Amino acid sequence: MQIVVRIALIVTLVLGLTGCYSIVAMPDVATASVYGPRIPIRSLSPQQVARLSTWMKAHDAGWRASMETPPAVITMRLVLREPNGQQVHFDLFMSTHGTATMCFYAQSPAPPLKRYLSEADVATLWESLRN
Repeated sequence: MQIVVRIALIVTLVLGLTGCYSIVAMPDVATASVYGPRIPIRSLSPQQVARLSTWMKAHDAGWRASMETPPAVITMRLVLREPNGQQVHFDLFMSTHGTATMCFYAQSPAPPLKRYLSEADVATLWESLRN
């Protein structure tokens, strides 16, 4: 009986951990703007919007619900308007190590989502926003 309980506990733990992260349907982007403490507000060009959309679709996995306070001072906010007029935004919080946390705020009542980004993820994001 004790072995059955242990196996059940292990299976429950494994299934619970695998369900923590999910793939998110990224919004279709009609227009976008970017701003931050060191970034003047600007609208993205159609080419930048296309590159940003490609980046977002490549980073649709690994998101999880976030019920905590954002990790630090915001580095950048991306405000996206979908073709139907709905607006969503992503906040980027850089660490001192070159990695980052990105938070995704969709329309209510959806909870905010967050995802960790590697240095390479951050570099490709910045590249997609270049002129």
